[in-house]
Amino acid sequence: MTAPSISIIEERINLPVADQQFAQLVRIYPAQTPGRAVFMLHGLMDDARCFHDAETRTGLAYVLARSGYDVYLGELRGRRLEGEALKKQAFGVEEALTQDLPQLIEAVCKRANPGGQVWIGQGFGSLLLSSFLARNPEYLDKLLGMVHFSPFRESQPGGRLKHFWVNWLHQRGVKLISGLLGYVPAEKLKLGRSNESENFYLDALNWLDAPWVSPRGFDYAAAVKELDWPPSLYFASLYHSWRASDADARAFMFDLGAHNGRLVKLGRRVGNQQNYRRSQLCLDQAAEQDYFPLLLEWLTELTPAEPA
Repeated sequence: MTAPSISIIEERINLPVADQQFAQLVRIYPAQTPGRAVFMLHGLMDDARCFHDAETRTGLAYVLARSGYDVYLGELRGRRLEGEALKKQAFGVEEALTQDLPQLIEAVCKRANPGGQVWIGQGFGSLLLSSFLARNPEYLDKLLGMVHFSPFRESQPGGRLKHFWVNWLHQRGVKLISGLLGYVPAEKLKLGRSNESENFYLDALNWLDAPWVSPRGFDYAAAVKELDWPPSLYFASLYHSWRASDADARAFMFDLGAHNGRLVKLGRRVGNQQNYRRSQLCLDQAAEQDYFPLLLEWLTELTPAEPA
């Protein structure tokens, strides 16, 4: 791996979206000659901390920055808010796709060097990025490639434990709690790093077992199959095999139609140092030997040759 002595600059940028609410962009880049832009988006009940640890300066975001990339971590509105403040946010998936993501992505495009970008999604973040591109296909011209960490859309069968996890814990238990409180206390329930808007959470649940269609009738499932997707890399954790994360990732990859996609399974069963929790795929330091080198090599292969 690249030596960690390279000087890194960090910025946090507030972007107004609606009703005095803000999405945020965390930029991490080398002080000298930042390279190609990488935009990263967190998943459900999470925030930019799924890609980096600011205290220890570890995680995939720092690995990429030390390798010369200009890294942008997008955060949807409402991250790190508590109870009453979060209850007041009428924020769902539709708002994320039509308000937050356009602001975040345009902010990246204004700051990034010309040339192709790479977009990286974690969990539900991959679904949001794919949905955004289905509605805004002109942005595909900016992409060299996409990377997905444990992506999912429709939950695939995985046995009784997964049935309990999805249908009882989330569809009933957490749904009931969010209805009583007006938001999802993900931090206290140890389900994620960030509490979640009730509307956003319910929208996400709906997409797990309902047609991939917007409230206004836009058919994402049909639209994504018409797109010319860039080369894409999919990582799936084999930790807790009953969750069938590899099956979910494979189904997600097939949902996008025919494209240059590669699925990489992670865990001791396939020769890695350890089993990786889905929430730690971009943070665990063992990943710097196990699969970050594969990702960095893949990114290098995506980069077109510079003119002589």
